[in-house]
Amino acid sequence: MTTLRRECIYHSLLQSLCRMTMNRRELLRALAALGLPGSLAACGGGGQDSAAPGVPGSAPVISAFTADKAAYFVGDAPVVTATFSGGTGRIDPGNIAIASGTPLTLPSLSSTTTFRLTVGSATRDLALPVAYRNSFRTIPMGFARASHVAVTGTDGRVLILGGEGQGGMPPLDVMAFAPATETFVRAGALTTGRFSHTATVLADGTVLVVGGSRTVSGTTIAELFDPRTGQARATAGQPAVQRSRHTATRLADGRVLIAGGLTPGGNVGSDTVELYDPATQQFTRLNLRLQATRYAHVAVPLTANLVLLYGGATVGGAAVRPEVVDVVAQSSDLLNPPFDTTPRLGASLVKRSTGDYTTLGGEDALDGRPLAATANIAVGGISIQPGAPLSTARTMHASAALSDGRVLVTGGNDTLAYHPLASTELYGPTSTTTVAGPNLAAARLLHTATALPTGKVLVVGGLDPDRVALSTAEIYS
Repeated sequence: MTTLRRECIYHSLLQSLCRMTMNRRELLRALAALGLPGSLAACGGGGQDSAAPGVPGSAPVISAFTADKAAYFVGDAPVVTATFSGGTGRIDPGNIAIASGTPLTLPSLSSTTTFRLTVGSATRDLALPVAYRNSFRTIPMGFARASHVAVTGTDGRVLILGGEGQGGMPPLDVMAFAPATETFVRAGALTTGRFSHTATVLADGTVLVVGGSRTVSGTTIAELFDPRTGQARATAGQPAVQRSRHTATRLADGRVLIAGGLTPGGNVGSDTVELYDPATQQFTRLNLRLQATRYAHVAVPLTANLVLLYGGATVGGAAVRPEVVDVVAQSSDLLNPPFDTTPRLGASLVKRSTGDYTTLGGEDALDGRPLAATANIAVGGISIQPGAPLSTARTMHASAALSDGRVLVTGGNDTLAYHPLASTELYGPTSTTTVAGPNLAAARLLHTATALPTGKVLVVGGLDPDRVALSTAEIYS
């Protein structure tokens, strides 16, 4: 074996050893110890130095992952800084790219969130606690509205449909609130003014508006509003029954279940159920009758095919037991919870962050007395349990879920007389009592409260103590 060949073999072995354990300086020291010249490092084409920590190609290392504050309020946008090496950094949730050492503003926070920084195989978590300021801020609407319906569209805007405007007339205009700018704009118009109706957002983003009162003879009783164009049109088919104070529940397959309510001509209670199919724009009356006529109830989707009708009353004022409607079997079953036997009209229904539901307040159908009763509905096992009573009995109020699991209950009426409230309270499903919240800037009833994607709550319109529709909104944060 020639000297050059032997030296190249040594060099090859040393290169392999170097890639595992040494940098270039250590290699030269090893070569010198073996009596080989450092120039042999170029034998056979040479190679790159092994990367040291802190330079490209090294094992990923995260040195720091910090935020500009220790705690935040709902709606705040945190600024985070990460120091790392050995790869590119990304933050989840959101799959957001971040550069080492450069502060980055994340999207605004709606709830307590743990962010994870990932650099190659290295990770580090950063928990950011979020709380509510527990205050209201008034914003102008530019229009007056009460007894309306508010729904959140597929684009995140809150649509205000129907109700009463100035002078008590039912306006046609549909207004939209944008959470990003916290402003209202006109989004289009309905073909028919109405209240005591339902509005349901469909899978394609259009809104199905059904029934209600103060519809004009000869006009449609069901229409589709398209927020993208601002146009409304009658559905191809119309419901078999004209109704108000009913429920409309979107099912998992996109169809909408219409149940109960009052029908024209002496306010007769309905025991009928219809299904609306968006694919055909047709209503089909199911081959079943509810086991009790009911109106002013709430409806909870339990499974893909089961809907719970809860509360409400007969036209005669009798209480009605909860009823589970099976859309596929076209049958229903009555439940018999051993509480809440008062015929309760107009309770507010809230879907909490857990996926379960809570009903709050309402009024006794027999004497109009406001109620403080609440009930928690767990959809998994169709469990109905009494909740903590409200501190103030109230009806014609509005409630919305908070991102921390509580429910904000706002305004309403607390006596047999007309008495709008400015008070609010915070309901916790696991608590034995509610907690007083901050007062609204304006006492109001027959308003709406809508949870926003930002975690805040939008309170819109309502009637003031003079029975005038309000033109202000308030934001809780």
